[in-house]
Amino acid sequence: MAGLHKTIGSLFVQLIVVGALGAGGWWAYQNRDSLPFIGGDGGGSAAKSERPPTPVDIAGARVGSVLVTLEAIGTARANESVTLMSDEMGLVTNIHFGEGARVAKGDVLISFDSGIQRAEIEVSRAEIAVHLARLENARQLYARAERLMQTQNIPEARVDELAANLKAAEAEVKRWEAALAATRVRLSKREVRAPFAGRLGMRNISVGALVEPGDPIVTLDDIAVIKLDFQVPERYLAYLQPGQEVAASTEAYPGKVFFGQVSSIDSRVDAVTRAVTIRALIDNADEALKPGMFLLVELGISTRHQAVIIPEEAVVANGTQRYVFVVEEGQARQSSVELGQRMPGEVEVVSGVVAGEAVIVGGVQKVRDGANVAPRPTEAAAAE
Repeated sequence: MAGLHKTIGSLFVQLIVVGALGAGGWWAYQNRDSLPFIGGDGGGSAAKSERPPTPVDIAGARVGSVLVTLEAIGTARANESVTLMSDEMGLVTNIHFGEGARVAKGDVLISFDSGIQRAEIEVSRAEIAVHLARLENARQLYARAERLMQTQNIPEARVDELAANLKAAEAEVKRWEAALAATRVRLSKREVRAPFAGRLGMRNISVGALVEPGDPIVTLDDIAVIKLDFQVPERYLAYLQPGQEVAASTEAYPGKVFFGQVSSIDSRVDAVTRAVTIRALIDNADEALKPGMFLLVELGISTRHQAVIIPEEAVVANGTQRYVFVVEEGQARQSSVELGQRMPGEVEVVSGVVAGEAVIVGGVQKVRDGANVAPRPTEAAAAE
């Protein structure tokens, strides 16, 4: 019985202690603002107010002119391009070019067997020689008959016969001359010539190969000038015109810019993409660009004056949002911005910053919205 009383007494003491702690905690929470080290002014506010401002570099938002540009992906095409073929069947006897060689217009590239055509030419020449002799004889006989007619020493029928023989001889000569010309045309088709100056690609035939009409032989490209085709949304049609300058770049030549001019604008807008195709011409004398390459194209369409411009390093990215810190009365104010055109080291601000405001460009990572900041002297910022 004595043990039971002792246990009950111990539980009672524990309940009193827990109740006292709970009451003390509730009182401390209700009076936290007046208690030191919790939330009152007992030294905490003083320490906060004594924290030195964060040193930052600032730059003023300036007003300037901005070239409004469009960006697109373009495809390089040869100025002239063709896959050479033969329109006659033939056995390849000679190849007169090397792969990748540069050729002039009219250069012979491929020769086919031409023995039959050359033999036909010799036959035509021999026949022409024979018939020219007969024609000359017919002319002499007819001329003599005309002289005899003046003295009436030859029948008129004989004169008519000689005139007919003369016409027949002339017709025969013309027939063989036409046959010779036709054979020469067929002989010319036993060769494949370059239709324009350019650079050859890889050949698809060898000596001894039997080539049929339509078989590809080799490609020929004129790449001294490159045609660059790209598409622009139809809403920019009013800003497009031939002669505008384009700047193109490719990963194949980092840091190199190729300049050209718009040569033509397609007469139709694509019904699916709602874009119009633009063609620009780029001088490619060094043949750096090749047909089929993809290039990033920039096309300047207009100039926007009175634009607000800030250094690019002032912009902070947070997902899809962009913002800057504007310095006002020694404090950093976070301001969401809408960006426009980008330039080397600078960017246009469409909204969020006005001209003349100071934005933080150095030490952005160390400040927060509402933080105290101290702009550093230009010399100190440059020395870091």
